[in-house]
Amino acid sequence: MAHLIKLNQLNLNHDNTCTYIPILFNLDRAISMESSPSGKHTVINTSQNISVRVKETLDEILKLSIGCGDKKQLYG
Repeated sequence: MAHLIKLNQLNLNHDNTCTYIPILFNLDRAISMESSPSGKHTVINTSQNISVRVKETLDEILKLSIGCGDKKQLYG
């Protein structure tokens, strides 16, 4: 069963502006998570060797992940 949480992925535009795209992220694919060097984003490294930058902090991701194993709630 996938453990999905909703995150906001950084989308860099061609005009050097950034927006965020809402995504459902599968926590089972995460290998590591760390704050970006700028401290503005969290970088998630996945098992597919892909790095995803999201708006949420490590603490926010941890709070969102709590309950993913609870069968009373639907996460995916």
